[in-house]
Amino acid sequence: METTYNASATELQQQVQALILLKAFDTLCAKAKGRFRIVPLKGIDLIRVLYADTLDRELKDIDLLVLPAEQAMDCVELLQRDGYRPEFSHALDNAALHKKKKVSMLAPSERQPHIDVHLALITKKFFSATINGFNQDAITRVKPIDDVVSLLDDVDRWLFLAAHLTFHFLEGDKWYRDLSLLWERFQEADVSTLCLRTKQYHFQRVVAAVLRRLQVRYPAIADQINIQQLLPDKSGQRFLRFIDEMTAHPEQLGHGFHLARYYWEFVFISDTRQRRQAFMHLLFPSLGNMQNIYRCHTLGGILLYVPHVLMNVLGLLLFSIKYAIASNAR
Repeated sequence: METTYNASATELQQQVQALILLKAFDTLCAKAKGRFRIVPLKGIDLIRVLYADTLDRELKDIDLLVLPAEQAMDCVELLQRDGYRPEFSHALDNAALHKKKKVSMLAPSERQPHIDVHLALITKKFFSATINGFNQDAITRVKPIDDVVSLLDDVDRWLFLAAHLTFHFLEGDKWYRDLSLLWERFQEADVSTLCLRTKQYHFQRVVAAVLRRLQVRYPAIADQINIQQLLPDKSGQRFLRFIDEMTAHPEQLGHGFHLARYYWEFVFISDTRQRRQAFMHLLFPSLGNMQNIYRCHTLGGILLYVPHVLMNVLGLLLFSIKYAIASNAR
């Protein structure tokens, strides 16, 4: 790989960091050979796919999906032998793993990257339960490139990154750059496939919100897909107006917005029935959800958080009613 180094000091620092993470990733892949397969995600994936010639993409840690998911603990054990440790003590409990479907492993030194081991692609506490179909189907479409590493299909990669951007409150310049560069790789058939999968997996709100913001930065994208067709009814239009208002003037949305940030992914569930189910999980959280949200695994400790949960539920309800985003936009 030939790398160009005509860059600023910041870009050079990013390139050095990228090389460190790539080396750590390759080392883990060598140890995984014959045991399980790895699908790189987010930054470590994009640095190989989109930025291989320049390495000018910010990286902080490594995200990877282990296949099959049953072998994820083998990956965790390999990391523990190298001095890595789980982010919190009960992260490996069955209840926490079942809900979180991800283990964040902290590096033993500042010179090494943290590594997130995924058991599923999208792992957010409420949203992930609604898109098991996407998580399962995307695995069948990965493309093996060697004995260990497989890569996501481009359309699945775009949808995964779009969902990640919405969970981060539609904030982050690097994610918009990633999505626009991926879009440039799309052929007409890829755009059609994206529209089909958006409807198949109920990604309408995710895709509409991300495209709405992308088109502000990259107007050419507007020529290739019609956002109005994703959310054609009045509720959908209210949702899009909310996205415009939220991104333009977040300070005007009030205290309900700050409470709702704890459960932000909830508002991006497109299917009405699944959104109601997610709300019930919010109102009556499981042990696994409580463990992952509040990093607490004792019953007494969890009970102390009940008032906080109820206050956040009330905040989310008021927030949703005010902006008409929890109604029946599909």
